Amino acid sequence: MKPHAYIALCIACLSCQQAPPPITLETVTIDSLYAIDLPSNLQPGYDMHDYASLQYYDMETGFYVLGLEDTKEKLGDIKRKRLKLPGYFRFVENTVFERADSVGRVGFQSYVNDYGVPLRLGDYYVEGENWARLPLFYRIAVYENDTYYFQLVIWMPEEGHCERFTWVDTITRSFRFLDGSGKVAARRP
Repeated sequence: MKPHAYIALCIACLSCQQAPPPITLETVTIDSLYAIDLPSNLQPGYDMHDYASLQYYDMETGFYVLGLEDTKEKLGDIKRKRLKLPGYFRFVENTVFERADSVGRVGFQSYVNDYGVPLRLGDYYVEGENWARLPLFYRIAVYENDTYYFQLVIWMPEEGHCERFTWVDTITRSFRFLDGSGKVAARRP
């Protein structure tokens, strides 16, 4: 994690006095395409988003996770050659927050995770009429391999989000593309 991003996240969470709840993880695999570790208290959802292959939630805490893959082939030759991770990230960011009244980015990073997957992520405080004016914390992460972009969107009420920030970070870091046979895909050169 880059020092300035780490400092920003620490400052954002300084007001949290409680230790995070213990987390037990289970690996969720989707169509031998990707795997991700999620807290075991999350339940699968089926109607949160029409195109999301990954849909999990915990109603008690208001914690939600969505994941969508987008094949580069669908983008066409020109876009596939020109569109890079930063541009696709901006597209996802604009799409997620297109109806928000107030969006404040509090953290931003680009790096390669432990599985060799390049990613970009942003942390946000969001408020809007579509969210019943409830202040929310969002994390958007976009991952890339040679064939796909993958969007991971996590959100929860802003109040108490620091208690579950370790969940958010663990989920984000655990994402890996699979090679079709269920094995972790080779790292990119």
